[in-house]
Amino acid sequence: MNPKGRALEESPETFFARFQEHALEVHLFPEPWGSPLLEVLVAGQVVYAFDRGAPPAPAGRVRALLHGVVREAGPLRRDPFLEREGAAYRLGGRTRPLGEGFYLLEGPIRLLLHAETPLPEGAEVLLWPPLMLFRE
Repeated sequence: MNPKGRALEESPETFFARFQEHALEVHLFPEPWGSPLLEVLVAGQVVYAFDRGAPPAPAGRVRALLHGVVREAGPLRRDPFLEREGAAYRLGGRTRPLGEGFYLLEGPIRLLLHAETPLPEGAEVLLWPPLMLFRE
């Protein structure tokens, strides 16, 4: 669900199938016992993402899709970046509209975004927590 209460997906499997062309190779660290958050190494950076796949999560290299819902957005005013702010992420990069409020953000990492309002071609966004990971 997004913050306005509308479902963005029918199921994790159909969501991954819909956007699989934007998936990337990531490295998953062993799943912490009892935690739904995974440590994900992507493009040389570690992020924490809520696992949307069937348990248990595999360790090692997998094809995955990282997805976030935009809380705040504005024009990109610096080089592409990725920062953690508590449980949320702030990042910036080039965006490409995919339709129906979805965007592909190319920055330090490739990320599928959903935004209620149009994003500029170069955007800085703050995401609602958690960052989500969909996997094959």
